[in-house]
Amino acid sequence: MLAIVPLVVAGVALSNFRAEAERLTQKTIATFFDSKAEIWKPPVASAEAVGVQGYTFWPSLLAWQSVIEAAKVEPKSWKPRVGPFYDALEKYFDPGTHAYCAWTYFPGNDDHFYDDNTWAAVACMEAFDVTHEARYRLRAIEILDDFCRKGWDATGTPGGMQWGTKPLPDRSDRTVSATAAGALAALLVAKVHDPKGNRTWAKEQLNWIRSRLSATNGLIYDGLKSPRFERMNTIWTYNTGVPIRAALEYYAQTKDSAYLDWAVRMGNAAIDRSQSPMYDGAVKDLSKRYWWDSTFFVQYLVDGLRLLTAVSGDPRYRTECDREAAYCFGHLRDSDGLYWRNMRLWTIDAATTQSFDQLTGQTTPALAADASERRMEADDLKLPVEQRPMVKTLLANASMARMFWLLSH
Repeated sequence: MLAIVPLVVAGVALSNFRAEAERLTQKTIATFFDSKAEIWKPPVASAEAVGVQGYTFWPSLLAWQSVIEAAKVEPKSWKPRVGPFYDALEKYFDPGTHAYCAWTYFPGNDDHFYDDNTWAAVACMEAFDVTHEARYRLRAIEILDDFCRKGWDATGTPGGMQWGTKPLPDRSDRTVSATAAGALAALLVAKVHDPKGNRTWAKEQLNWIRSRLSATNGLIYDGLKSPRFERMNTIWTYNTGVPIRAALEYYAQTKDSAYLDWAVRMGNAAIDRSQSPMYDGAVKDLSKRYWWDSTFFVQYLVDGLRLLTAVSGDPRYRTECDREAAYCFGHLRDSDGLYWRNMRLWTIDAATTQSFDQLTGQTTPALAADASERRMEADDLKLPVEQRPMVKTLLANASMARMFWLLSH
């Protein structure tokens, strides 16, 4: 195990990822979980929520994943909590389609995302590994066999996993988010069910990503846009992070070194600060550049890179994860102990933009306020974005908690 060394950002030393993971997970639960209603709920209307009724499935799933990750590191205190937070997700499950809905299930709710459900299968297998309770294994198999496989286009024209089921144009997009998580889910399920079939399917998904969505620099594009299936050229951090983890899992199960080589190529690109996007290209000094998008995407990249160091023995990937985590701790943690969403300080508020200027020695870019960092009550939406009250979200904080737990192994 690699030693965790103190890192200093803005005068703040972060030497114990585990302590911050524990503190933030407890704080996230206290802030966002309604124990009476058994649902993750925002204090005020904000991103990824249905008013103040509750959060949609993805942030709620990530909150459960942060608890699962906690149970891996601190099983005595956190393993008993895996079950109750899983049970809180049951209100989203549609037994007829064998899938989780984007919002709580009701008859006629046809809004299911394949990336939500491939990640749910991954989370269920991780919960099974921690608890050895059969219900998680059985749910992962159910989701994968009875729902997720229906989203896979085996024709290769264009191939890939589609994004969702609702009859809307963008739901037919073929995305890395669904396909890479589908490969990872298939590989984890392969350990307990249909190993040959699931490994074959995972390989098909990984090969589709590598052949159709690899950039020349080694990073991974976002997907193919329906209906013409033209490439979506955005490069999010998770686009590369999840294929790294899936490729490493395939290598671990098959010993096919081509997938380790591919993971290394992706990993090298992901820590190359000259790459923009991947790093914030608005920063001129490469030594001051950090990953460019959002905390809830970055944690997927950390997941892949920390494993790449463990498998390859090259410490550079884990070192960059530590560096980015220290940046988040030093710059994205607000005075209330909760975290902002954006990695780019100049998209949050005036105070973080000033922090960006001090960090980089630049005076540009100017503040470009992101609406997802702001409250979304009806009266708020009448105001210019930069005048809306600031708000913290479950998606950001569950993701940061999971990231700190990942770095505590």
